[in-house]
Order: sequence, then C-alpha cells, then structure tokens
Amino acid sequence: MLRWFSRCLPGFSILALLLLMLVAFSDSFTLLPWPGVLPYPVVGGRVQSIAREIFVVYALLVHLNMFAFTLRLSWSLFRVTEETRKALQRRSWHAPGSSSSLPLPLPPYSAEQEVQLDRTRRVDEADELEVVHAIILPNYCEDHHTLRTTLNVLASHPRASTQYEIYLAMEQKEQGAAEKAAMLVSAFEKAFHRIYTTFHPANLQGEIAGKSSNVSFAASRVVEVHRMELNTNTCDVIITVMDSDTHLSQDYFTEIRRLHFEHLAEADRSFYSCPIIFDRNSHETPILVRCADLLWGFAGLSTMYPGAPISIPTSVYSLPLTLAEKVGGWDSDPTAIGEDMHMLLKCYFGTMGNIISRTVFIPASQCNISSDRARGWRRTLDTCNARYKQALRHMWGALDTGFAIRNSATPPLGPKTSRRTACLFAFRPRHLALLSLLFEAHFLPCHGVIIMLFSVLYTLYHPTSQLSPLLARTFRVTDLLRTACFLWMNVCLALYERWHALCLSARMKDMMLANLNDTGFSRRTWWHTKYLCERVCFPVAGTLYGAIPTLQAVFSHFWTDRLVYRVSKKPTFEAV
Repeated sequence: MLRWFSRCLPGFSILALLLLMLVAFSDSFTLLPWPGVLPYPVVGGRVQSIAREIFVVYALLVHLNMFAFTLRLSWSLFRVTEETRKALQRRSWHAPGSSSSLPLPLPPYSAEQEVQLDRTRRVDEADELEVVHAIILPNYCEDHHTLRTTLNVLASHPRASTQYEIYLAMEQKEQGAAEKAAMLVSAFEKAFHRIYTTFHPANLQGEIAGKSSNVSFAASRVVEVHRMELNTNTCDVIITVMDSDTHLSQDYFTEIRRLHFEHLAEADRSFYSCPIIFDRNSHETPILVRCADLLWGFAGLSTMYPGAPISIPTSVYSLPLTLAEKVGGWDSDPTAIGEDMHMLLKCYFGTMGNIISRTVFIPASQCNISSDRARGWRRTLDTCNARYKQALRHMWGALDTGFAIRNSATPPLGPKTSRRTACLFAFRPRHLALLSLLFEAHFLPCHGVIIMLFSVLYTLYHPTSQLSPLLARTFRVTDLLRTACFLWMNVCLALYERWHALCLSARMKDMMLANLNDTGFSRRTWWHTKYLCERVCFPVAGTLYGAIPTLQAVFSHFWTDRLVYRVSKKPTFEAV
C-alpha cells in the first residue's frame, strides 16, 4: 500500500491542489456561465478563509520556486562557460604533442589559481596515474550508422586504445543484433583497449524493457571482467553510461581522470554528471521541439553550478565501479525507467546521503529527435508527436519521487549506521535540497500551469476591484513573478548563446582533426528569426512537453507503472 501511495504521490498532489481551490473559491463557482454546476458553495465561513490563505501561500511559493529556478539557471550558465573554457585549455598540458590539442589562449591566473593548475599539471603528466573507462552503450534497433559514428568519435580520443573498454549493450530480441554487433566489434577491436557485446534477454521476470534493464545487464559483465581488481581493492574503473547517439569529447574523460586523482580519498563515492547540449541538428528542428530540448537541458544544468549540494544527471553520467557494486548495481524494475536520476538516487541512499556530486563541465553533444518523413508540415507534425512520446517517457520518471519517499521513510541501515542517524537522515539540509529538486521536476510543471490558468480565469470573471485585498495583492505579485521569470529566461537564453558557440567550436575542431565531418554541426545566430522566436515560444513548449505529459504520466501511475519504451528516431548527417 505504501509503495502504491508513494508512486501516486504526484497525482494525489494535483488532486489535492484542485480540492484546495474548490474549497477556497467555492462561492465563485456559482458565477460560472453554465448552469447546474455547484449552485451552492461547498463550504463557507472559516474553512473557506483558511483554505484561501493556504492557496495564497502555496501560489506564492510555487511562483518563487519558478523564479529561483531562472536565477539558479542564469548563474549556472554564467559559470559553465568559464568552467568549460578552463577545461578545454587544460588540454594543452594534458597530452603533450597530441595533434588534437586546442590552440586556445590561456587567461592570466591568480596565485591561488596557479597553485591549483600546478596540481592539475602534475596529475596529467604522471603517466602511471590512469583509470579504465568502461563505457556502456545501450541500444535497441539503433541505426548502424548512428552506432558507428558514436564509436568513431570515441575511437578518435588519444587514450581510447589504452584506457577505453566499450560494452555494446544489445537486446537479444532485436533481429540482426548479433550480426550488427559482430560488424562493429570487427571494425573497432583495434581502436579500443577492449570491446565487448552483451545481449540482454527478453521477458526477464520483474524487469521492464528499456535503457535501465539493458544497462543493468551490461554492468554485470563489467563486474565479471574486473572481479579480481574488486576483490583486491585495486579497482580504478569508472563506468560511463551514455546514449547511442551521444558524442563525448576526450576532455570529458580527462576531466574525470583529473577529478578522480585529485580527490582519491573520496573517489569511491563520487558521482560525475555533465550538462547536455543540442548542437547537432537543432537548426532543422521545429521550434517547439527545439525549445523543449533546450528546457530539458536547462533542467539538468540548473543543478550543476559550483557548490551545488547535489547535481541531477541527464542522459550521460559516470561513477566508479566500486560504488556501483556497493549499491547493488542498476535496477531494472519499472521504477527505474529514468535510469540516470534513479541511479543517482540509489547511490545517494546507498551511501546514506554521503555521495559526492562532481560536475564535468564538458557537455555531451546530443541530437534533437528526428523523423523519417520528407520535409514539410507532415514531417513537422511527426517530429512534434515523437517528441511528445519522448517527453512522456521522461516524465514517467516521476516514479523516482516514490522511490525517494520510500527510502527517506525507511533509509537503509548500514553496519555503522545507528537508528538515530537514520531517523535524522531525512532532515539533513542536503536531503531537503534533493527533495526540492524532485518537487521541481515532478510537481512544479503541473502545479505551476494549474495555478496560472486558474488565476487568469478567476481575474477574468472577477475584476480587480471586486477582489479581496489579499487576493488582489497575491495576483499582482504572481503576475510580476511570472513576468520576471519570462524576462530572466531571456537572459538565460542570451547566456546560452556564448556557451553553445564555445562548445560547438571546440567540437568542430576536434571532428575536423579526426576527419569526422559527418557528425552534424548546428550553429546558432541569435538575431535570426527562428532563434528570436525561441524567446517567446518557450512557455508554450514547456507546457506542451512538460506539464501535459507530466499530467498524463502521474495519473497513469494510479493503475500502472509500466510504459512501453519506444526508441526515438535519430537523424543522419552528410559530410561537410
């Protein structure tokens, strides 16, 4: 019963909000233009007054949360540009003589920064300090060209042949999977230190088809390969999980290596996240889909500012094999459909909140969703429809709220964990910050839209002069906060432009030096009409691909936790 109730908590919260508005404003429903709907107030007097005050407080909190998100995002965007530039510049001493070094100018540093950079140089110049990167590439019915291009990008990295282990996580039920895997292994076996294939069996009891179960099966193979190192406590293996169409820079793995050896005492509980950037085909993508993907990337990026208590991964993340084994590996049940956030939560609770979030400021290059149809309005509609299905899968991850609530109520007791410590676990500031992020991800999209629509309709039928002073002030403040959110998001989009330009320029140089000119490059020119339109269309995209699929997902959870996992169509690119 607790499991079902916690699973449905986001849906119950929406019903509770609607009930609160019904009680708080029941007298107003008698004024509706259609007869027979609530001809008499549901309640009156003191109960209604209390309900109205609760609504006022909650409406203000929701709007303040939205505004705080935009402020946090702008700070993240401002800092991520500087941190990305620093990470790219570190390559000049990371691999001396490497043909792929970026000729970027180094800015002047303070004495304190020079000390930190000297530490970095010592780590990078010590050839004996290495980690093995076990890269899991889950895929199902993916185009051969998509996988080959992703492997080509990884193979172009200087350390690929000595430090990269590739695990092609295939699905056994896919027709031709064995042949496709054999061709890829034959083509790339000399490019990487090792390359393995795993074939996840279909219809395993308790599992749901999708990325999580695929990764879980491949991860068991990683453990099998490195069992000896795990048993002797000499395991320096970092697992990276990525999508089949994700392109990662060599600097992503170099930064993980640097962070790993700079924080060796905390290496076994470090969880590495990176922002994502859609810089491959966004110029060909319908504006609503492009805005939805921007907002999706912003959601993760907003948690990755320096000093953030915890960062939420989006699609790509890395963690030590020792940490993955300690928490029992990846889950493959229906609650793990959002496996990136779910694995973070599992590691968080598995370490009693002592996991350390480390941000790698080298973004993962992603594709916007595509369509098979020819160009025209049918292709646009098909792409928008496919993006909605993808958004529903993303929002199905609201199941992670139930997972977090259950583990907060009954945290796992380790051998050195007292019951008093476990009871106080849920009240730690960091834990409250995590719950706030879950609220922002799984509750705020729907609640914000419902309150906004209600306030607009309410003021439409009730002139300001007829409102009570409390409501009039509340609606004025919420209007101002929504306007401030809109304007500040435009500031965020302006900050995004320079970060996007920096990342795209660096990736283009790498791809040209590696002679990989068919990976897709999407430039942004902010004064072009289609990019200016983003400044006003993002609220529509946020509602269409955020609030509505969340609403569908959380109410579907009342009767099922299973969703059919559909693979999104990936674009192909011509050589430039």
